[in-house]
Amino acid sequence: MRDFKESTYTNFFLIGIDHDSAPVEVRECFTMNEEQVSHLTHEYLQEGGDALMVLATCNRTEVYAFGECPRSIVSLFCKHTGNSKELFDQYKNIKQNTEAIEHLFAVGAGLKSKILGDFEIIGQIKKSFRFAKDLGATNGFLERLVNSTVECSKRVKNKTELSTGAASVAFAAVLQVKEYLRQNSQPKVLLIGMGKIGQTTSENLINQTGIHDITLINRTEEKAERLANRFHVKHKSIDQLEAELNQADVVIVATGADTPTVRAEHFTSSKNRLLLDLSMPRNIEPKLYQEPGFKVIDVDQLSVVAEESIQKRRAQIPVAQIIIQEKIDEFLLWLESRKVAPTLQMMRQKMDEWKSRELENVTKKFPELNPDQAEAFASQILNRITGQFARKLKNGSADIHGDLRTIHHIFELNN
Repeated sequence: MRDFKESTYTNFFLIGIDHDSAPVEVRECFTMNEEQVSHLTHEYLQEGGDALMVLATCNRTEVYAFGECPRSIVSLFCKHTGNSKELFDQYKNIKQNTEAIEHLFAVGAGLKSKILGDFEIIGQIKKSFRFAKDLGATNGFLERLVNSTVECSKRVKNKTELSTGAASVAFAAVLQVKEYLRQNSQPKVLLIGMGKIGQTTSENLINQTGIHDITLINRTEEKAERLANRFHVKHKSIDQLEAELNQADVVIVATGADTPTVRAEHFTSSKNRLLLDLSMPRNIEPKLYQEPGFKVIDVDQLSVVAEESIQKRRAQIPVAQIIIQEKIDEFLLWLESRKVAPTLQMMRQKMDEWKSRELENVTKKFPELNPDQAEAFASQILNRITGQFARKLKNGSADIHGDLRTIHHIFELNN
């Protein structure tokens, strides 16, 4: 890992594509696997780059890097994702220096997530940094920035309610299942449909409920089998749908059929069941809403729950922004102090040289002086002077760079 320095590349950039401006089919074009990230990073370093990190998720692919200008980074990004610059320009997100820093803090705090308050992104940021570090593409600036972003995320999560409640239909469905568990501790769950919502619901169901008896069914059986193996649950073919429906206590439907997948005629056994319909149009026969023993909740009801949670989360944004700004200010103050430190070090070195010459002259003229006491007295004066400079510079200035240039001029410091 390199130490932070006033690099030949003085600008810090964010170059990316995200869900705010790019539809999923465009984001898919710009996604990057570890091999692509590795190749991009190696080429960047070979060209003299200083530090670079790639954050690649389903909703964003972003490159954080030092550079003279964004063009070279954009060129590498397009090259290693196999896209034209023209396509990138239609959906691009480019930020520089402070704006790029602020963007990463907001991303890490969940303010830029597709689902407001989704804190899974912070784990992906940490993973991206570790990968960049393994490739030798980090410096003190990037490490401090990522660490500060992680600290900020923790503070936002602990001090606000930005991540509370069910902020998606899939998660609202899982909360309904959790409620069901109060009366039925080990239900048999059947999940039909392995599209995006079905997959998300399966993962949340397994990770957050502790239910073991889960069966997946999909019209394409290979997809159900693949996901069942991934989640370590059972899968059945569509031909076994009726038998599985009769055995299930909880049925979650996330299919895209034009007509109901789950119908009243499928059920021949009587017991209390929870049916959750995440489909649009609805894929549970309306007749089942009135059948005794069936509690049917459709996507509209789940959406109301999710929207209520989103509204509560939105109300927390101002509180989160205050926390984020505090952490950004801390980081920028640290950054300014790092810019000041080399100048103060050179100034002190120059003053030490003057002190040595003057002490040598004084002790020749006044041999009776105690050299150790004279040295201590002179050092004390220099400490006062340099300390005063340090306090004034680190307290901030409207023109910190101008102040540093003035000090370089007065003390004739080497740049």
